[in-house]
Amino acid sequence: MALTIRLQQLTPLGQRLPWVIAGLTLSVLPHVDHIAIWTLLIAGVATAARMVIEVKRWPLPPRWARTALAFASLIGVLVSFRTINGIDAGTSLLIIMAGMKLLETQSVRDLTVVVFLAYFALFAAFLYNQNMLLLPYMIFTAWLLTATLMRIHQTEAMSVREAAGATAKMCLQALPLAVLMFLFFPRLPGQFWAVPPREKALTGLSEEMTPGDVSELSLSSATAFRVKFQGDPPPARERYWRGPVLHHFDGRTWRRVATPYSPQEIVSSGATYRYRITLEPQERNWIFPLDMATDWSRERAFRTGDFQLYARQPQITVPTSFDLESNPTYITATPLRSDLRHFDTMLPSNRNVRTVQLAKQMRERAGSDEAFIQSVLTKFGSEEFYYTLQPPALDMNAVDDFLFNTRRGFCEHFASAFTVMARAAGIPARIVTGYQGGEFNPMGGYFQVRQSDAHAWSEVWLEGRGWQRIDPTAAIAPERIERGLDAAIAESEEVPGRTLRQSALLSKMRMAWDAANTFWNDQVVQFGTSQQAWLLEKLNIKDPRWEYLGVAMILALLGFFGVLSAYLAWKFKPRARDPVAHVYEQLCRKLAKLGVPRLPHEGPNDYVTRAARARPELAVQLAEVRSVYVGLRYGPTPLPTQLSRLKFLVNQLQA
Repeated sequence: MALTIRLQQLTPLGQRLPWVIAGLTLSVLPHVDHIAIWTLLIAGVATAARMVIEVKRWPLPPRWARTALAFASLIGVLVSFRTINGIDAGTSLLIIMAGMKLLETQSVRDLTVVVFLAYFALFAAFLYNQNMLLLPYMIFTAWLLTATLMRIHQTEAMSVREAAGATAKMCLQALPLAVLMFLFFPRLPGQFWAVPPREKALTGLSEEMTPGDVSELSLSSATAFRVKFQGDPPPARERYWRGPVLHHFDGRTWRRVATPYSPQEIVSSGATYRYRITLEPQERNWIFPLDMATDWSRERAFRTGDFQLYARQPQITVPTSFDLESNPTYITATPLRSDLRHFDTMLPSNRNVRTVQLAKQMRERAGSDEAFIQSVLTKFGSEEFYYTLQPPALDMNAVDDFLFNTRRGFCEHFASAFTVMARAAGIPARIVTGYQGGEFNPMGGYFQVRQSDAHAWSEVWLEGRGWQRIDPTAAIAPERIERGLDAAIAESEEVPGRTLRQSALLSKMRMAWDAANTFWNDQVVQFGTSQQAWLLEKLNIKDPRWEYLGVAMILALLGFFGVLSAYLAWKFKPRARDPVAHVYEQLCRKLAKLGVPRLPHEGPNDYVTRAARARPELAVQLAEVRSVYVGLRYGPTPLPTQLSRLKFLVNQLQA
């Protein structure tokens, strides 16, 4: 109560100040987690000090103090960021200067400047995060800032409800123009103002794989990418999403190294799948196509000799889509050179000796590479090996420890053991990491592949067929490949998102939200030249050059403002003139010419009575005029003949 009374006692400028501070505070909040805390403290202290000054009626800080504080803040930004350019430094400086500006607000103009600084700070948040969750907050804050502008510049008393309603109405009226600008304004290549986006990247897979790495990654339910197929999707057993290929093994860790592979020819057969993959931000430029990719945009991506697909940009920093084509059934037509065979059969000496010996014995008994591979898979499937997300730690001879001691592991344990055994048997082999499976979202019509779908498998070289995928996980836990991680892991172990998927209601809610967020990213955030060209083609604009887009923009703007002008002209058209009042105005003009002007305070009855006394020769006519006028204005049911009689009497008045 005391605070309310104190605020009511503020000056008109002070009564507007809390609105400005509230709008500025909401504009700064989205930046809390990505700018230096000291910048927020300075802006917060300046804001609080300005409010205290207003309430206590203290004088504003002197100019020299404000200048010194602003200069010190500028130096602080330079020291912290080594520059005043860029998103972080620029945003920090903007927020500090908004706080400094509050310390010198003495007029409506000053408050207006602060509000516009708040607008800039608010929309700068989109340079960091374009998530749909942020949109309602941004709309509300922009509405509040606009309502604040209205209250700052109001010339008459305006309640909060009136300001809020008028602002909402203005925003709705501007919405069609905003949509037209969004759809038809020419898209420029590259990032907005060449400013790199700052969305948080996912760690995901790496160029190394040590036992336990993939199982740890599988504990994350974060989305890695989404895939939408044209037509029927491939079955679960073929949904392998290819990532880094690892060649070098030191006895425990597999690593991706520079390989001597040159491009190899792929001959595919069977079903071909066309699809669009939308990658979430990551720390690298890896694309995860359905194995094996057979067609992609050479301008945007390239493939290495071991079939890993890369984007040509150095990093994928925003959700990015690629249109690809893949065929899961293929052979490698290019023969394997002897140096490459040696490269993919190397093993460290004096490491995992028991595994190497076992592999050589099994190869000798098998008689062929194909039979050896089948015998190893049979060993995994028939003996007491366990598929688990919680494998025990392994010693430096990781494969020996796994095969002969722990026998508990995740996909990377089985893939590593199989690949080492294949190399020991003289079969070229390597590790492929990526993802397997994916959850179909029927509301959006796409597959959502999460970090929990991370997977590792092996590739071996077989004469006449080339590189072929061998997945040991399919031998030990086939349900992992066919039905996903939930089906392969025991109920006693924690699997990300399992509880949500087991609840039909929660699962539908999660899918609905992801479908909405995906639509937002695809159709709004990533709306670019290709989507704009498709839209213009639908509007029969075949060649969307700058001239045509300019004409379309002008026509759209003319149409918008034409409709808006017609609406405003209709809404604010002058009211039809009151015929009785019009005749009374004629009477006043005539009597004024006769030397009896109406006094400002006189009503019709008093005026006509005074005029009759001043001009006795008109008394009879004026008496009838007064009688008919009173009947028309105050009678129960005026008749049209009365108005005609009044007009006649006024026209007959003469000096």
